[in-house]
Amino acid sequence: MAKKSKSYSQVQATDALEQLGQRGTSASEFIYDLLRIFAGYGDGQIRRTKDGPGNLAKDGETVLIKNLVAYREAVVNTLDGDCSKMYDVINAMRDDAKIAKHYPRLYITSNDIFVVAYDPKENDWYENRIDLLWKDFEFFTPLAGIEKIQFTEEAEADVKSAELMAKLFDDIRRYNDIRDPQTVHALNVFMSRLLFCFFAEDTGLFPEDNLFTNTLKTHTKEDGSDLGEFIDRAFLAMSTNDPAVLSTLPKLYEVFPYVNGGLFRDRYPIPVLSRRARTLILNCGEYNWREINPDIFGSMIQAVVTPKHRAGLGMHYTSVPNIEKVIRPLFLDALEEEFEAACAEAREKMSKKANHDRASQRLRNLLNRLSNIKFFDPACGSGNFLIITYKRLRELEIRIWKAMREITGMVLLPFPNITLTQFYGIELDEYAAETATLSMWLAEHQMNVKFQEELFVLPETLPLKPSGHIVCGNACRLDWNTVCPHTPEDEVYIMGNPPYLGSSMQDENQKEDLEVVCGHFKNYKNLDYIASWFYKGAKYISGCNAKCAFVSTNSICQGDSVALLWPNIFAKNVEIDFAYQSFKWSNNAKAKAAVIVVIIGLANRSKENKKLVSKKSIQSCEHINGYLLAAPEIIIERRKNPISNLPKMVFGNKPTDGGNLILTPQEREKILADYPEADKFIRFYQGSDSFINGDTRYCIWIGENEREEAEEFPPLKTRIEAVAEFRNNSVAASTVEAAEYPHLFRQRAHRDGKALLVPSVSSERREYIPIGFVDGKTIVSNLAQVVYGASLLTFSILANRMHTIWLSAIGGKLKNDYRYSNLVYDSFPFPKLTTAEKEELERLAQNILNIRDENFDMTLGEMYNPESMPEELREAHHQLDIAVERIYRPEPFTSDEERLEHLFKLYAKMTKK
Repeated sequence: MAKKSKSYSQVQATDALEQLGQRGTSASEFIYDLLRIFAGYGDGQIRRTKDGPGNLAKDGETVLIKNLVAYREAVVNTLDGDCSKMYDVINAMRDDAKIAKHYPRLYITSNDIFVVAYDPKENDWYENRIDLLWKDFEFFTPLAGIEKIQFTEEAEADVKSAELMAKLFDDIRRYNDIRDPQTVHALNVFMSRLLFCFFAEDTGLFPEDNLFTNTLKTHTKEDGSDLGEFIDRAFLAMSTNDPAVLSTLPKLYEVFPYVNGGLFRDRYPIPVLSRRARTLILNCGEYNWREINPDIFGSMIQAVVTPKHRAGLGMHYTSVPNIEKVIRPLFLDALEEEFEAACAEAREKMSKKANHDRASQRLRNLLNRLSNIKFFDPACGSGNFLIITYKRLRELEIRIWKAMREITGMVLLPFPNITLTQFYGIELDEYAAETATLSMWLAEHQMNVKFQEELFVLPETLPLKPSGHIVCGNACRLDWNTVCPHTPEDEVYIMGNPPYLGSSMQDENQKEDLEVVCGHFKNYKNLDYIASWFYKGAKYISGCNAKCAFVSTNSICQGDSVALLWPNIFAKNVEIDFAYQSFKWSNNAKAKAAVIVVIIGLANRSKENKKLVSKKSIQSCEHINGYLLAAPEIIIERRKNPISNLPKMVFGNKPTDGGNLILTPQEREKILADYPEADKFIRFYQGSDSFINGDTRYCIWIGENEREEAEEFPPLKTRIEAVAEFRNNSVAASTVEAAEYPHLFRQRAHRDGKALLVPSVSSERREYIPIGFVDGKTIVSNLAQVVYGASLLTFSILANRMHTIWLSAIGGKLKNDYRYSNLVYDSFPFPKLTTAEKEELERLAQNILNIRDENFDMTLGEMYNPESMPEELREAHHQLDIAVERIYRPEPFTSDEERLEHLFKLYAKMTKK
């Protein structure tokens, strides 16, 4: 697989390809244009590929880059549009063993007009005019390291149908200029209507199977010249039951039923449709749409019409198990418990000869309650949460009707009580909002069919009823109460999976959104984007019969974010009602998204027990705090100095140098071979990764007044000049200022003397942080924390189980690994020590270091890997754990939860003013 290009941008690629099409290119230059746009090649890499070792082919006619691409010019005439001979060029490369052994990700050929390409992984071909490439270029994203996601069998039908629609969508874009809002909207509506027709003709909504497809096939020309007119009239026929309008249409359109519901209400121009578009529409119609899942398919089709998302097709679809982790504790478990209680009451009353109405009253009340609840997703995407919620409620509704029949023996005529009008959503993307509306209609029909299978009554789906209230807009700017109006008495549940973006990943619009919602918070700019949804959710439910729950990045419950966000939420008289601690995201993709999330439910304060779910247990507790712990509501805030008697911790030294002050062992040896006296300016250099894994690196370390002397050595002078150039080219004013002293690290914290290095990131699998001492000549990088002047006592306080537990609760996470920070160190509560206790801890710390020295052939990463940790080292840490815990209290702790509760109480005591 190609390495993912850091410079690739879908927007920039569109612009660059459009410019390429306008100015034209030559067959000899086309491959280099693609490498610049997709693979991020600069001029130097292009030169090396053209004239040097960057091209593995030696035949003078092929460009071959290992694991990336094989390219040859096509010296063929295609003025008549026939590209068949270009396919021969590709096949010749595929058959060449010298090329195949380098596993090209794509095979490409072009002349000055056309491009043809082959994807061996997907066994897929591509053909297009170069001047139209900007409209349809996702085929080439593997050059940027962006691969299509493969799905499990569960979602296979949805993937296949989405792929069929993707091909049609791309063909339409090829022949239509789809850029202004009006044409984009018209195309979105067109695609939605086609989707509905394919689904309707396969699921009994239309009076005949394949009605739309067969009529289109019979009554349109093969070249597609009258296809647009046919579809326009068919859509018109489905939009109205007005005889005056229908009488203007030819008789063949009488076969189409009246659909309405808003789906066909407005008349939009039909896009230009080609011969190939007709073939693709027929291919779509021949597919069995009966098997699709509206909740999954909505995400797929959203990716289809949003090219920048297509490579990650379904990547952000929330799986049903994860949706149920939200909706079950939020409302579904309680509704099902009420159902079971109502059934038990009905059976008891029937046993006492109560009449049918009295016996079934509680079940009837539950049905009535279900029909009045409102469900609101303020980041609904294509409707996953709303659709699954709707399905589960309709299933519960069926169970209630069956229970009333079976328990009371009454002859009932069931009818659906739950309607789509109970469902509300906000979505920024227009097509996603339209897809959510459409998917809700599809789900309604599927549940109506299930209603018939279980209760022998088929509710009518056509004409379509009003769908859910899905609003296209910005959830951060809209008043949620205008989207989903509610009184304090209304039962409302807010749910969803809003977008999460750290402060550095937010664009200007998102930063403004955050300011609109959270601008009155202290240091709000450091919050994750999702904080806006939690705060607006808390405001919405405060003092009302409402609750909310969101899937979220775990960062909002770690580190500084807790102090920034949660006091503002708790101030609304809202508390955390339930929570899932950090777990790995999963969906139907085989290559699952590497995202660590939490689920947090909010409710108005009550005395009821809360539910806290971890990897190991489900805990019922009195309170859940902002760190998602069953502990007091204490906020750990940054301090200037450690709360315990510890020396100050600082960040390591930051070069901001473009890599010019850092040396590999080979670079150091080369400099010293020519200039041995330069050794005084080269130091051993350690960061988190190199310290843990035993990698060797060096840095150029020059004193403030030693620049002139250092520049006497040409290699050092060259590197100093490169640092100056790098800093001068920065957009940050402070970095440009630092160009005045390019011989120095941008941020210098170093002090001579022994220091304790604490890695900034460490695997959560380790029981202890792999900390250690470095000598006074070693420069610690900014990718680690450092305690200058640290003692064995400092080491012992950080190298024990209590400290690791505090880190896991208070520190941030990188994915699911520990991220150490001054917040953890400065806030760690440690009791005052007697002289005897200090001596004991120092002895145990030295024992750990001695055992580590005895295992000199292992890296720290290997020593602290749970599978390879030497038993004597594990035991030495265990003895330190026992000694430390005895300092906290005489009696042993029975669990990590108990340890953490004790630490929080001690912190509160030590910070009490």
